[in-house]
Amino acid sequence: MKFVRYSINNSIKYGLVEGTPIQENENFHGAVVKEISSAPWDNYKISNIQHKIEDIKILAPCDPKIVFFMGGNFKPSDPEIPQVYTKTSNSIIGPNDTIVIPKECAPGLGAENIQQEAELVAIIGKTCRRVSVKDALDYVGGYTCGNDVSVRDWQHGSDLVPADPTFWRAKATDTFSPIGPYIETDLNPNDVELFARVSGKEFQHNTTKDIVHDTAACISYISQWVSLQPGDVIFTGTGDQLTDPIRDGDLVEIDLPKIGILRNPVVLEK
Repeated sequence: MKFVRYSINNSIKYGLVEGTPIQENENFHGAVVKEISSAPWDNYKISNIQHKIEDIKILAPCDPKIVFFMGGNFKPSDPEIPQVYTKTSNSIIGPNDTIVIPKECAPGLGAENIQQEAELVAIIGKTCRRVSVKDALDYVGGYTCGNDVSVRDWQHGSDLVPADPTFWRAKATDTFSPIGPYIETDLNPNDVELFARVSGKEFQHNTTKDIVHDTAACISYISQWVSLQPGDVIFTGTGDQLTDPIRDGDLVEIDLPKIGILRNPVVLEK
């Protein structure tokens, strides 16, 4: 089933998507959203209120308190244990929101190599602490698309700027974690294709079949020490990619065909 979090008439709602919301320009092929009483991982009820998708503003699918991401989690990397990092909740934005490149990353300042990363994101659906790998997926409320925007020069260092060992600026800057547009609940997380396009040019095509520590393993590992709450998210990792830096004026598309397409324009901070 496919769900969406959205805004209409100054209210934030969740809804069940009916039809196939394939966007071509402003046309969604007649797909509609039926309002539900709560988040899809709660005991919701379906109301008789419905909207055309083009009449709502689609938001980030949740408002996480904790954002985790996994490093080096696709073959040929082979980490012995999951490599867990954190992002800030301030870095979360939704579909069509703007990725803002900090002014310190303007050309010539040594930190202009900014890249997208197409990722499958797991949304936690119920409180999760010390769960086993076997049971971990029972705690997932759904899956969505994610873009782990990364300043490589802050991540690894350059001739002009030192590396940040914790990646805190490189990956947790405001607007650097777009997620959306939909929440898919009927999905095998170990068989998802990931595409990334920048201004129409494809730069990434991976599959979660190549993941090292799968979604269940990541959830279980994190939960041994950190309690996960409904709405928290885990970016599960990305594969190799060949890409030019994203620039002011670009449009980044993260396409997980089993979920949807996450689109975000890019601007350089003034």
